[in-house]
Amino acid sequence: MRSERREACLVVLETMLSHLDLASLCLGVPTLANGFIDIDMKTIVRDSGLGQRRCERAIGQLRKAGFMQVRQPRRKSEEGKYFGCRAIRIIASGLFEWLGLGPMLRREQARASEALRRKARKANRMFADFMRRVTSGFKFRPVRAPRGGATEQRVIEWNQTWAMHVRTGLDLREALRRTNESLGYPPGHSPGQKQ
Repeated sequence: MRSERREACLVVLETMLSHLDLASLCLGVPTLANGFIDIDMKTIVRDSGLGQRRCERAIGQLRKAGFMQVRQPRRKSEEGKYFGCRAIRIIASGLFEWLGLGPMLRREQARASEALRRKARKANRMFADFMRRVTSGFKFRPVRAPRGGATEQRVIEWNQTWAMHVRTGLDLREALRRTNESLGYPPGHSPGQKQ
């Protein structure tokens, strides 16, 4: 691993640990009104001071090492279309064990969980109310026609069609072929290419 990647991993890890909820080891904030609010990639990028792609590569490296997990929940809108929700990022307890902080983590997790239970009792609510994630009530916002006109609208249509094929399990080349076939483009067409 190059030294720049190691540096990025350390900076991103430090940023993520500053947003860590010890009770669940998830990145975010448990609230009584809205449940658990996960942090988004924009927050990680802003707080780390690195570029988004560099943060994504560092997170990929941390996932590969087994120090964290990322789950991307998806929901279905009223119109029947799927959309991605904010990613759930979980720091593995193995990271703390690897650093020799396992006993300290267990002690602090117990304290954090007890503090949340006290807060829930004080508000006359259940502990689970802090940890639930919003799973309903999402409003799907259809893509509006961009100001740039028909060309940008065709790019959006191509991207949405390609994404639909990828989600069904097709490999990337087959999704590209089917997208171009269904929209009437040449076989190797991609909207990022100059025509």
